[in-house]
Amino acid sequence: MKIRKFIEDLKPEEIEEKNLQQLKENDEFFKEFKDAHEKKCCVLCGNKLDYFSDYEPCFHWFLLPTGIKKKHFKKYLSEAIGYYKLESYFRWIATLESPLKNINDLTDEKSGSKLKEITIKYENIEWSMNFGKSDLDGHKDSNNAKFPHFHIQMLIDDKPFIRFNDFHIPFSKEDLFNLQMMEEASDLISLDYDLGTGMSFIEKNENLIELDKVMTLAEDENKATFNTSSIFQMPEGKTIKGEEIEKFIKESKETKTPLRKIMKKNVADIKIITEIRPGNSVPKMKKRSSRK
Repeated sequence: MKIRKFIEDLKPEEIEEKNLQQLKENDEFFKEFKDAHEKKCCVLCGNKLDYFSDYEPCFHWFLLPTGIKKKHFKKYLSEAIGYYKLESYFRWIATLESPLKNINDLTDEKSGSKLKEITIKYENIEWSMNFGKSDLDGHKDSNNAKFPHFHIQMLIDDKPFIRFNDFHIPFSKEDLFNLQMMEEASDLISLDYDLGTGMSFIEKNENLIELDKVMTLAEDENKATFNTSSIFQMPEGKTIKGEEIEKFIKESKETKTPLRKIMKKNVADIKIITEIRPGNSVPKMKKRSSRK
């Protein structure tokens, strides 16, 4: 049976039930994940996060436990560790430190040649994952990458630890099923990361409206999750005195309330257009050059 036909045959109540069940399971596991991380333990293998054994590979290797070196990833990343599971792991780790801003999954920063591209940071570590159509098809003229695979880069203090072309990591059967499902029925489903949401959050207008309600001024602009800029337009024939604007700016700084909110509250019929962009602290999307 085709995946699309299977999804189309599902009843709305079945879909809602499965979605609610999945969300509940996600919430429960994220709580376990967070509790274990606070105790410096790995919820996946049960070991301490700084524990390393060449015989016990685990996602927490990407957090650089004591003694691990690049060479230890060679065997590990020659196996299908699961793209979507690994991305979720990185998202959750990054969210524990700072929600949203540690995850750059912005559509407009993605390369046109890539099917998937993301950059995530946590403390002094930064991971970038991507793959294009040629990666998914496998490189037919390659001796070590004829199979469907993805690439990863890992930076430590902005210095390369793993480079994009060091490894060709095989997709798991689950990965290939998810990719086929997205290809056949992307209009019917979506693979969301509700507990590891990234900066793509601001690409939906409904999210911007809710976000604006809770925004406050950051203590340090360079550490802010978002940058905003506003254009103010008075009603035709009306003006506002400079002293009033200075008063509003002072109130904004003292209360940590965005100026646009104060202006909206105090100036009748003022028109305000606000642009919300990623803050300076959001990692830049790291790119992989084409194969030569």
